[in-house]
Amino acid sequence: MPKFGAKSKQNLLTCNEKLQKVFNEVIKYVDCSVLEGHRDEWRQNKLFEEGKTKVKFPMGRHNTNPSRAVD
Repeated sequence: MPKFGAKSKQNLLTCNEKLQKVFNEVIKYVDCSVLEGHRDEWRQNKLFEEGKTKVKFPMGRHNTNPSRAVD
């Protein structure tokens, strides 16, 4: 059975409880990683400047704490 690595577990902890529950179920059936949950202002705006997101801080769902988005 697949399981999250240490970094994925750490990233998932920055997400809201509902997302944590969903991904803890997903990992039982699908091997996946949690690349990112919460994003701070610097990270969000850097991704915006690179064209990898359409919104600046604090308008992204990743910018809430806990995060309402996961990658």
